[in-house]
Amino acid sequence: MPSSDYTGVNSGALKLKGSAGVDKKRKKKKPKPASAPDITSANPIDPEKEREREREKKEEKLKGNAADIQAALADEDELDQDESKELEKVLVGKRQKTEAEQRHEERRRRRLDERLKREGIKTHKERVEELNRYLSNLSEHHDM
Repeated sequence: MPSSDYTGVNSGALKLKGSAGVDKKRKKKKPKPASAPDITSANPIDPEKEREREREKKEEKLKGNAADIQAALADEDELDQDESKELEKVLVGKRQKTEAEQRHEERRRRRLDERLKREGIKTHKERVEELNRYLSNLSEHHDM
């Protein structure tokens, strides 16, 4: 028979006083419109195709109105500048470094070049041989 100390203990889930249950408010799901599938989620827009479309629109403007030729040329120049900036970012693939970061990289590269000139370029085999010579010249006190 169990000890008398534990006879009043009920096993099972905890029961909270004063409430019959917890009411959780749940958000209703919004129905998705089935009439038109979302093209942008299935096929991401290619930036090059988008630029091409913009150029075609600009060309249509040029053909359509002779008075707006200068404005269209200015717009086209802006597009070309924007494209060149985007291409630079894509080609670099990294963020632009600040002046301080560029100076640091330059100094680091120079120090590396100076160290290589001073020490010379050694192969792994030469480094291992040099270490072995150094260890062989040590006294037996340092042997393990």
